[in-house]
Amino acid sequence: MNELNLLSSSHLIVVSICIIGIIYIPRYFKHSSKTTHRKLAFTIIFFIAINQGMDLYREGYLQEWKLGLPLHLCDFSSFAVVMYLLTKNKDFFLFAFFFGITGGGMSILTPDTIYGFPYVGYIQNQIGHMMILLGVSYAMIIDNQRPYLIDVFRMLAFATILLIIMYFVNYSLGPPANYWFLIEKPIGQNVATFMKPAPYHIIDLYMLAIILCYAMYLPYYFKDRANK
Repeated sequence: MNELNLLSSSHLIVVSICIIGIIYIPRYFKHSSKTTHRKLAFTIIFFIAINQGMDLYREGYLQEWKLGLPLHLCDFSSFAVVMYLLTKNKDFFLFAFFFGITGGGMSILTPDTIYGFPYVGYIQNQIGHMMILLGVSYAMIIDNQRPYLIDVFRMLAFATILLIIMYFVNYSLGPPANYWFLIEKPIGQNVATFMKPAPYHIIDLYMLAIILCYAMYLPYYFKDRANK
């Protein structure tokens, strides 16, 4: 099994397939019937459920139960996508938009795995995070959902509260629990490699999250100004 190389042709091809699917699958079905839209939504939910089940089995059963709980930020984003697709509640979309795109996008580009394609964990990582972003693009393209400036602050405030709670969850569970990567940096090649040593890396990650969330809103800001 080859170690993951972010510049390898296999990884770049997989990333390209994920991006193409995220952008163009909802566009392809945008003008389809509501029944087709529901089928697409339930297909996304199905793959998210399969991914969550595999996480529980591979990490929680085969390794250590403390590793398999659905408590990572991307797990929260997955649940937000599922709840949005079932209820159409905009708050679920907003959470998945800001933290699903940032966390899921980063996980597609820099997977939390040691080995690359065709390692099962790598494939699962790419499909699982692609489903999060596909759910977000479904909401944006098919349902015409979008964030507003106040939503950036609201979602960051909510995530900050969750972050504090997750600190207590990690310390209550004890090692090797590392949800939201608050205790140790994620394994593999990723942006955390260039940050402060653990656990102070979370300061850099938090600042990066703020920057990315406001950066994600910028296209809407400029679009609104142009329309005015």
